[in-house]
Amino acid sequence: MQKIAPSARSLQRAKVMWEQSNDDLRTARDLQNSNPELSCLHSVQAAINALSSLLEAQGFFQLPTYSAVELLDLCVKHNGNELESTRSACYILDSSLERDVFGNTQQKNIRFTSPYAKTCQEATRQIHEAVRRYLKTHRDLFFNP
Repeated sequence: MQKIAPSARSLQRAKVMWEQSNDDLRTARDLQNSNPELSCLHSVQAAINALSSLLEAQGFFQLPTYSAVELLDLCVKHNGNELESTRSACYILDSSLERDVFGNTQQKNIRFTSPYAKTCQEATRQIHEAVRRYLKTHRDLFFNP
């Protein structure tokens, strides 16, 4: 992870990440019954994009893009404990993937079902709402979600 000074460009990247997070969450919902595995993947990606949007707005780039927990750790480190309440949701999302030492993912022996996909979506919604509240509270520093 690297950091530059926040700029109009970093805010624009953050807005794009936020919009992508919204799109991923909608896709996760749409695929919940027809393709639960892909729904879970979109839920994880939506959470990662939401957390990344906060960091991108602050000028961070080359973020780790495979772990909601790791991104949450960075958010808490640089923004205080306001997002700490989402830690269990991040663990839920990360639990479906096993990572090797290079961060590459390999599926565990998990049966992806519609209820599991719904659980992932609920975890993502919790993260999404926490990031939205944070951005609205600190509107002067970020953008309006």
